[in-house]
Formats: sequence, structure tokens, C-alpha cells
Amino acid sequence: MKFMNSRAALLKYPGNPLQLGEIQLREPRGPEVLLRVKGAGVCRTDLRIVKGEEARPNIKLPMALGHENAGIIEAVGENVVGLNVGDAVAVYATWGCMRCRYCREGKYSLCKEQEIPGQTTHGGYSQFMLVPSFTWLVKLGGLDPVSAAPLADAGTTSMGAVRKVSNRLGPNSTVVVYGAGGVALYLIQVIKALHSNVKVIAVSRSEERRMAASRRGADLAIHPKDLVESVRALSSEDAQVAFDVVGDEKSTALLSQVLSSDGEIVLVGLEGKSLSLPTFETVVWEHKVLGSNYGTLNDLEDVITLAREGKVSLNVRTYPLEEVNEALSALDRGEVVDTRLVVVP
Repeated sequence: MKFMNSRAALLKYPGNPLQLGEIQLREPRGPEVLLRVKGAGVCRTDLRIVKGEEARPNIKLPMALGHENAGIIEAVGENVVGLNVGDAVAVYATWGCMRCRYCREGKYSLCKEQEIPGQTTHGGYSQFMLVPSFTWLVKLGGLDPVSAAPLADAGTTSMGAVRKVSNRLGPNSTVVVYGAGGVALYLIQVIKALHSNVKVIAVSRSEERRMAASRRGADLAIHPKDLVESVRALSSEDAQVAFDVVGDEKSTALLSQVLSSDGEIVLVGLEGKSLSLPTFETVVWEHKVLGSNYGTLNDLEDVITLAREGKVSLNVRTYPLEEVNEALSALDRGEVVDTRLVVVP
């Protein structure tokens, strides 16, 4: 069995910066694929893990982070089908056990035994990564792996959230997207690509982010203080669906004020610790809250298709592996607008 060393940015101790080092990877066998990482997206989940705010029960340190990954196939095991050395691919980020009922339904993100690159096993902040099965890879079909890397999580999460409530998004319905960061901007574009007649209201405290939401297709981009008045002016039935991409106590409570009867809040963000909803209105008007974590393999494939068609895109700012801590700091400071940060190992 051959082994190789891969240069990587490693989390050794929560609360401390990542450190450059090496991990050892063996050659792929069976269904496995060795990927030369071309782009690894920098996500707020990475930031929370580095800070020690999002503990993973089965994380083993030191760990190469990075779960938004795309690259070029370097080597394949003997049982790999449909993929070849040199193919450009994105990596689906939730590797299910393939034995439980959720995996049998293709709902790998609900598998309690899932592995996640960069969280439970080495991820893409590394020159190479070993993917346990070719089934977790989707061909990019001409997309640049660097710009496509964020589609592996932020794009797929957006597609998964929209798909969960597509039956609610009829012609001329109103949707609120609370937040205007990377995931929210993907969400706006996915909604418009799949449901062109839906009116989208984006909500952000930042004028710069509201402008970005408008550029990406929002019909209206407003400050939270103007939400109730704006929804009532735009729709006689309030919002059928509200996507909460922030997920703190204030955002969910505000969104509940603009939901129609039988309306639904899709909770995507993880910035808060708990939800706050008015009991009377939630019960009487039968409001619903739906958690949405990631998406399916089909969602990844479909958002890649939308990106190839030019219907989904975000600017990309790249960092070499040596500057990964600078990328995390820029994200932490809130400097990233209309842009996804990508580490290029």
C-alpha cells in the first residue's frame, strides 16, 4: 500500500489559528477517489469550529478543515465507475453510512453516522483529499473548480431549502429571505431560477448587502425595521414562505409577523441558540418552522447545472493555503459581501 504526504492547514487546538503541516493519505482502493483540491470554500461553520463554538462529537484533532470542495481527480480505486483521472468534480459533503433508512432514501444529511470532510475526517484545506466513494462526486461539466467549490455546500444548502417548499411557491407568491450573505444570495438566485414569478424580499441591516441582494435578483431589499410595512404593501396575503438565513432569536420572531396563514419559516442559519415565536399567532394561524440542513446529491447536481447556465453565481476571492487564517478573519469581521472566499491549496 502506497502512502503520500499532503500539505494542509490543520486545526490542532480549538480557539487557536490553523497551522500548516502535513497529513498522510494512502492510495485509493475499491470505490475510493484521490482528489487534487483546486478550491475549498471558507464557511462560517469552519469559523465556529476553529473558535470551538461548534463541537463535533467525533472530530479527531489535528484536522484539515474544509467541507466545500472541488478539484481534479488524481487517482481512482479499482471499483470506480463513470469517473476518470483528470475529471473536474465537486464533492458532496455528507457521506452517509448507506445502511440506515435515511441513506436508503437519499437523505444523507439526516444520517446519524455521517462523515463530513473537514469536520469528522480530513477535508479540503489540503493539497489532496481521499473521498471514500465515487458516488459522492459530481462532474462540473466545464465549470472552474475554484469558483464551483462553494456550490458544494452554500449552493447545495440553498437548493435543498428551496426544494423543501417548492409546492408553496406558486405564481406571484411572496417570499422573504432574511440575511444577505453568501447562502442568502445563492438562495435568491435559486428561487428566481426555479420560480421566476415569485416576488423575493431580501432583508439585511447592511446597505451594501441589500445592494448585493438586488443585484442577485431580489425584487425588494430592505432594512428589518421596514419588513412588515413592505410585505403588506407588496402582497395582500403576506409571505407564504420566509427563509431565515441568520437564525437568531430576533430574526425568527420578526419573520413570524409577516407570514400568511399556514405560512412557513425555513430555518437555515445557525447564528442563534434558540428560537422565539409568538405562541398565539403560531397556533391560531398554523405557522410552521422547518429546519433545513444541506441538500441531496441531486440538489448539488442541479445547482451545478444552474451555474453552468449562468443562473447562479457569486464572486470568488481566493487565498493560498498559507493565508487561510486571513480568510477566516475576513469572514469573521464581516468584510465579505457578494463574495465567497476560497482557499486554493
